[in-house]
Amino acid sequence: MPSTRRRLLASAGVALAGAVGGSVAGAQSESSPEPVSWPMARYDAAGTAHHPSATGPRGEVEVAWSHESTAWFQGTTTPISAGGRLYAAGGGLLALDPEDGERAFGASGPYQSSPARAPAGRYETATLAVTTPTDVFGLNEGGGIGVPLTDERLGVDRWRGPGSKPGFFGPPEPPSPVVADETIYTPVPAGDSLVALGSGSGSVRWRATFDDEASSSSFQRPAVRDGLVFATAWPGQVSAYRAESGAREWHRKLDEQMISAPVATASGVVVQTREDVRLLDLADGTTLWRAEFDANVTDSVPAVADGTVFAVDELGSMHALDLASGEVLWSTPFDGKTAPVVADGVVYAVRSGFELVGIDATSGDRLFAYRPSQVPLSAPIVGDGRLYAANRKRVIALEETA
Repeated sequence: MPSTRRRLLASAGVALAGAVGGSVAGAQSESSPEPVSWPMARYDAAGTAHHPSATGPRGEVEVAWSHESTAWFQGTTTPISAGGRLYAAGGGLLALDPEDGERAFGASGPYQSSPARAPAGRYETATLAVTTPTDVFGLNEGGGIGVPLTDERLGVDRWRGPGSKPGFFGPPEPPSPVVADETIYTPVPAGDSLVALGSGSGSVRWRATFDDEASSSSFQRPAVRDGLVFATAWPGQVSAYRAESGAREWHRKLDEQMISAPVATASGVVVQTREDVRLLDLADGTTLWRAEFDANVTDSVPAVADGTVFAVDELGSMHALDLASGEVLWSTPFDGKTAPVVADGVVYAVRSGFELVGIDATSGDRLFAYRPSQVPLSAPIVGDGRLYAANRKRVIALEETA
C-alpha cells in the first residue's frame, strides 16, 4: 500500500507542472460560452457595483440551492462569477457550479477577501487575487490538481505578494483587490501602502503611501478608471495615481474623518463621508457637489448606475442622488450599513449582514425582503435571474419564488 500511494503522489507531482501553469485536466475551456460574469467585488474596477446586462429577481425570493458540505468554509465576503464557475473565499477557496452548487474543487487556506480575476499571460488559466489579514495571494483559477486518496490539492497558490504584520488591535478585514488591464491593485493588508502587482508573478510594479503623518489607517478598496487609480484612507484622504507608474496626480484632504471606498465614474469620483456624499473632479479632486444628510456612516459604500448614486445614511434611509447634480431623487426607509449592487433596474442591498432587500431603482419602492437562516449574509452578485452570496458556513443561490 505505501508503494501504491507513493506512485500516485509521484504521478500527481508530474502533473503539477501543468497545473501550476494552468493546464489542468478537466478544467473549463476559456473558449466555452460563459454565463453572466461578475469578476471582482463591486463588479468592476471602477467600483460602481452595477452590472449592465445581468438580471436578478424582482419579487420574493427562495433558495435555489445551498452549498454547505465543506467543513472549513466560513464565508463573509462576496463571491465572484467567472469562466462558468462561482468562486468564494473563507478559510480557503471554493469553486462551485452556479447551476446547482456542486463543488468543482475546494482548497483550504488563509484566503478571506473576495477574489478578483486577472488574466495571466504566462498561464493557461487566470489568476485569482485574494487577500488575508496580512498578505496578498495569487491563486490558480483552475484549482491545481487533487492529490489522490487525500483531500489536498497541489498548485493552488501561484504566488504570494507583499504583506505586513497585524496592528495593535488585531488583523483588519482583508481588502478586496481590483483588476484592470491585467494589473492587480490592492492595499497591502494591515499596512499603509497601495500596490500594483503583476498578475502572473505578483511582482510589485509600484507602491504608493500617503506622506501625511496624520494618516494612520490603511487604504480602502481603490477604484480604477481611464488610467487613474483613486484611493481613500482615514482621516479624509483622497488621492489619484497614474495606473501605469504610480505617480501621484493629485491629493485632497476632506473635512471629514470617515470616508468610504471611492467609485469612479465619467462624471467624477463619488466618495461618501460620515455625513455626506460628494462628487470630486477626476482631474484635480475639487468638489463638484456635496449632498449633506443627517448621517452617521461608518462602513457603507455607494453604488452608481445609469446616472444615479445609491447611498445610505446608516440611520434610517437609502437615498438616490442624481450623479450630475447631487439632487435627491428619492429616499426610502433603510437602516443599517450596506454596500448595494445594481442590475436591471433593481438595487440589492443587505442590511447589516442580516436581511437582503430588493428596491426599485427608479421609484425607491421595496420589492422584496429575505432573511437567511444564518448570518452574516454577504453582499450578493447578480447572474442570469439569480443572486449568489456567501452566508457564513455556506454559499447560496436565490431565485424568484415561482
